[in-house]
Order: sequence, then structure tokens, then C-alpha cells
Amino acid sequence: MLDDDHKPTDDATGNDATDDAIAYDDDADDSSEFAQLLAGDERTAAAPTSGQRVTGIIVQIGEQDAFVDCGGRQELPLPTAELCDEDGKQQYSVGDEITAHVIGKADEMSLTLAINLREASLRTLTDAHAAGTPVRGKVHGTNKGGFNIALGRFRAFCPFSQMELRRIEDAEAYIDREFDFKLLELGEEGRNIVVSRRALLQDERDSAAAETRDRVVPGAVLQGEVTRLVPYGAFVDLGGIEGLLHISEIAHERVEDPTAYLHEGQPIRVKVLEVQNLGEPHRERVGLSLKALAEDPWPVTVGALPIGKDVPGKVMRVVDFGAFIELLPGIEGLVHISELADRRVDHPHEVVKAGDEIIVRILDVDPERRRIALSLRQADPGDD
Repeated sequence: MLDDDHKPTDDATGNDATDDAIAYDDDADDSSEFAQLLAGDERTAAAPTSGQRVTGIIVQIGEQDAFVDCGGRQELPLPTAELCDEDGKQQYSVGDEITAHVIGKADEMSLTLAINLREASLRTLTDAHAAGTPVRGKVHGTNKGGFNIALGRFRAFCPFSQMELRRIEDAEAYIDREFDFKLLELGEEGRNIVVSRRALLQDERDSAAAETRDRVVPGAVLQGEVTRLVPYGAFVDLGGIEGLLHISEIAHERVEDPTAYLHEGQPIRVKVLEVQNLGEPHRERVGLSLKALAEDPWPVTVGALPIGKDVPGKVMRVVDFGAFIELLPGIEGLVHISELADRRVDHPHEVVKAGDEIIVRILDVDPERRRIALSLRQADPGDD
């Protein structure tokens, strides 16, 4: 330890160097923290590696290349052609978010949505398999179990079950078309290659579903697309999540056949009625309604049906206890079996059948229970 007589001094001024050193230490601490922050930024913005899947923002679209900001020190190019659909129509704009795969190394890195293997080597194929990078292939034909796929000079197999998320109806429709595939199996020297398009579609669906779940709550009104029609209703894709539009929720009037109102691929707006087990893919249940967004015909038209008036109607269905008659779109009434004729009727089929156009008399209207009692035997056929 130095005594007071041996403290270090500044030769030029004779002042104590200790005080200045303390001041400089504060600056040193600041510099150290700044250096650490800078190092942290560099780590955060570390250059991506080949095969990595990255998400970024499109900042520029040129004739040959688009440029994507992935958060690194430089924007990575992506072929503009990959932003277009099969018809050459551009699907993205500046400012859109896009997920792609990194290819190349060092200063020659770029992005691709799927590797085109027309001139690729086995090494490229092997790297794509290891990294999970999609590859682009062309469907050349079918065999007993699936599709024959050309991956440049390599041949691959895609089972029928791996082409779409659902069972395909027309395999011939896929021939001579190009798609992106994920490599599932890759044998030695590029033999026994098995690919899947379904795996990529499922990844996209899972990503979309994660965002959609935040919006799927009872009462929400969402845009969807009809994916399947079944006898009991329609399934609607809300964006990675499917909901059921039950036949009773398609329209205010009775719906016998969903295909008379909807078709696959149709965009529709629906209201969420019920949600169960959201986030559990195999147990998710989302109940939807189309009629909830349509005007209820009862309050508007019930006033046009005064008690005692004879009105025309159409027999919609016949049951053991009577017949249901459509008076106006979405408005039905019941002719009880006792009101079908002035004679004894053992079954309504003796008097009417579905599709008959008849005149009925309104006996009673119950707006709260939405019931209308009608009579065929009391009506005057000549009074409309």
C-alpha cells in the first residue's frame, strides 16, 4: 500500500491521478454496458444459417428479386417469381409478412419458399431433407398407391393420403402440375424418396390456427370458407380451425338439403355460437350460425297473417299428426290432422302430400312460441 507521500501524481499538473481515475472508471462502466448491449444486438441479429426457416417483412419487390427484412444486418433476396401463383398473379405486396427458407452460405445467402431441383445435386436434396426445407416437384402420373413426382433428375413418391389434408376425389386433376413438398424419406444415392404436400399444408394450417384461436369466441362474427357439405350441415374453415354450421343454423326457414344454400369453396360470414376444447385439435368443437346474421322474418311478416284469413301455402312435410305448411319464406304453420278434412282422417297422406299448393285458414298465431295453427277444412278454396 502506498502512503500519502507516494501517491501517483500527474506529471504535468501535479494533481492526484486517483480522482481522475475514479471519473474515468464511470465512463468505462458506461462503455462496458454499451459494448454488452451492442454484443446483444449482434447476437439477436445474427446471420441466419442455411436451411433455417425465417419470417420477415417484404420491403421491396423488383422484377427479378424481392427483398425481405428478417431482422439481420442485411435484407435477403427472394425470387419474385415465387411470390406468384400458378397463373403468374402476384400474391404478396410490400409490407406483407412472409415465411421462407434460407439457402446458400455467407454473402451468397438468399431465401426460397421451396427449392427448385431442376439442376440440383444430391447434396442439395440431402441438405433440404435435413433442414426440412420444401422442394418443388412436378406430378408426372399416378400408380396404385399415389403420385409419381419428378424432383429434377430424381424421382419421388407421394402417397394419395399425403397430397391434401383431406381425401382427394380426382387424382388425374393433379397430373402435370407443380407443388411444394416436404421430404419424408431419402434413401442412399437419392433412391426411395417419399414426399408429402400434406405436411406443408398442415404446418400452414397450424400456424393460421394459432392466430385464429384468439378470435374464436362466442358471439364473434368471422369470415370463413365452406370446405365440406354433409347431410346435417356444412364445415367452415375459419383460418386453420373448422367449425360446424348445423343444418338448423343455415337459414330461418327449414332446410332439407344444405347444397341448395351452400357450395364448397363459398366464402361466408358466420357467427360463433359455441366453443369447446379450443386448443385441443382432435377435440375442438366450434358451433356456427348463418341465420343469426340474417334478418328474422317473424317480427316483419307475422303481422301479415291475421287470424281468420285464408292464405296460400305449400306443404313442406307430412307427419303422423298433421302437415307443415310454408306460408312465407321462413314462416311455417301446422295443419293438425283434425283440421285436414270434415271426415275422419287416419293419416295426413290421405289428404295432402309434400309439394302440394293449398289454401289454409289461420286459426291462431303465437309469436312467442313461433307457432301458427292452420285449418284446411275451414278454408274457402276460392278465397286467396
